[in-house]
Amino acid sequence: MKLKRVGAPVPSPDGKWVVFDAVDVDLEADTKISHLWIVPANGGESRRLNETPNHEERPRFSPDGKRLIWTSKATDPSQIWMCDFETESGRLIRKPRQLTTISTGADGAIWSPDGKNIVFVSAVYPDCNPPTSGSGVTSDDCNKRRDEELKNSKVKAKIFTKLLYRHWNAFTEFKRSHLFIVSVEATVDRNIGVPPVRTAGFQPAGSPTSGETPNGQTGETPIFQPRDLTPGDHDVPPFNLGGQDMYTISPDGQELAYTSNVESEAGPAFVEATSTNNEIFIVPTAGGIPKKISTSPGNDNTPLYSPDGHHIAWRSMARAGFEADKETLVIYQRQLGQSRKLAAD
Repeated sequence: MKLKRVGAPVPSPDGKWVVFDAVDVDLEADTKISHLWIVPANGGESRRLNETPNHEERPRFSPDGKRLIWTSKATDPSQIWMCDFETESGRLIRKPRQLTTISTGADGAIWSPDGKNIVFVSAVYPDCNPPTSGSGVTSDDCNKRRDEELKNSKVKAKIFTKLLYRHWNAFTEFKRSHLFIVSVEATVDRNIGVPPVRTAGFQPAGSPTSGETPNGQTGETPIFQPRDLTPGDHDVPPFNLGGQDMYTISPDGQELAYTSNVESEAGPAFVEATSTNNEIFIVPTAGGIPKKISTSPGNDNTPLYSPDGHHIAWRSMARAGFEADKETLVIYQRQLGQSRKLAAD
């Protein structure tokens, strides 16, 4: 129990540093708290990167190495925070600032290759769909209201009408994990603690729209509200059967590949609790209809784009309903829409 649990190591883009999280166990307080640490990549003394009592984990460098994001429990629920990083000294500079304020919390953030947006995970009510017009009621308003209704209800019984209803020691509740995209300019105003006002309309995250900027001048301003890229009654990523990240952004930033287990060819026979048929999907980061690109009846997971963006690779199992099958590598040619197994033997 005195050992630190070390995890999530990420190298800086220039190769000088490795940032990781380390969990401290406090038996007296009955807590496990994670903090961010840094160590020179060529060896040396590890040190705390951010001296704070808050639980912090999953650091990720921006593509240019000048900023760092992480998940922080400084608020409840947890949110994504960001800070400038000085590569020469390996230290955070200026004050960390809260990047997301979504009521359902944020985790698992990754950078877009151009460093302008992040994609993150949040568990939301699937029927709280984002509006397609400036109605004034956002999907986050809907989620906030539903959470308040559950919290204030005198009825604490849970009614489930389908499987899956529990995984190991946790109920699935009534939310679904979805992937959201938001501009990194959507930082909280340091003075008033709320996001700047955005203009009405339904625009891709990070795309310009005419209107009033936070400083009151007319011009182009990024979209500040997170946008759901994977709406629907399914989890993205799925609740298990995975490895590292189950989602990734293409090198040109125009597409997202992700893993999900959804009703497809099985139709009414699909039962999430017994299906291992995770599939690989792609969807434009500007929003659109997802497209399934995997074909195996078994577990397909952890997609990655090639550096030139021409291919996607993922791990694949051949047999349906079997969690411990041999995994092979599948290479998918994006332009031709064709896949092949690599080292199948």
